[in-house]
Amino acid sequence: MPRLHSTSTLSIVDVGHGNCAVLVDTNGTVVIDAGPGTALLEFLDQEGINKVDVVLISHADKDHIEGLIALVSSGKFELGVIRINSDALKTSKLWDDLLYSLNKAHLAGVVDFNPALTVGDTGTLDRGAVHIEILAPNLYLAGKGPGSTDRAGRRLTSNSISAVIRLVKDGAPIATFTGDLDSVGLNNLLEDNVDCSAPVLVFPHHGGKPGAANMTAFVHSLVDFVKPQTVIFSIRRGGKFSNPQPEIVAALRQHAPAVRIACTQLSTHCAAAVPPTQPTHLTDQYAQGRQANSCCAGTFVIKLDEEERQFLPLSADHTDFILQHAETALCQTPQHPDA
Repeated sequence: MPRLHSTSTLSIVDVGHGNCAVLVDTNGTVVIDAGPGTALLEFLDQEGINKVDVVLISHADKDHIEGLIALVSSGKFELGVIRINSDALKTSKLWDDLLYSLNKAHLAGVVDFNPALTVGDTGTLDRGAVHIEILAPNLYLAGKGPGSTDRAGRRLTSNSISAVIRLVKDGAPIATFTGDLDSVGLNNLLEDNVDCSAPVLVFPHHGGKPGAANMTAFVHSLVDFVKPQTVIFSIRRGGKFSNPQPEIVAALRQHAPAVRIACTQLSTHCAAAVPPTQPTHLTDQYAQGRQANSCCAGTFVIKLDEEERQFLPLSADHTDFILQHAETALCQTPQHPDA
């Protein structure tokens, strides 16, 4: 018997440098990417969730799959459907361990695992009021796989076949998740002429470089395609990546100045130091950066059953925090109407 909820809520979880979103729907819980470390487990524990009905992994990178290893090995959660695309180029022990564990769990009847997540899965993954669309990869690209080339001779990488997932409720889009989609994957998506539009875009690759493509052109193409009102960068403060890249944010600000930008954590590009006390604008949900006061938007929550969808933290409160604590905020450049 499915667990019933009276409301639907989407949380884009602050997991540091990685991606993870949790949809609590009327007939179950869906996880989109599992992030690094144990952040997903901590989120689920805090929310009192002990069953995950569907897990969708965009691609095989550590910062998207590591939390799934923790989820499976913890033994604390009942798991259902798990989908991820095969990737012969991934040679890490983590990837091998994950596939081996999922295969064993599938053979034991513990999970429904299949190493394929493509457009053909649309319509099979819904767990309540929210419709889950898999917009990419198409069957051709998934069949070719990383290491091959597409029809135009462009080399396919793990990022090229990142699953692109869109959530829709009552015919209205909610959010589009792009994993680590690169320019080759985006070009193929554009050629398929699918509808990717959504008010919320979780930006690919944490705002890092989209392969060898021109960053400004990539931003313009993606934003024109999705037409978001809010763009979220799921990042970790500091570290070797220092995302989002200033050129990415500048292109976004210039091309779509009305778009709200929300980083899960406070980029070192935006503030030399974190606030001395915990910010008051954050949601109550688990956020990896909360303990170190390194959150910016923290975990971003969309309440889907309000007459008008509620996006938390509220834009005004978040902007106040940025103006007080991010003296060089990338999202408050002169192109920004609130600057």
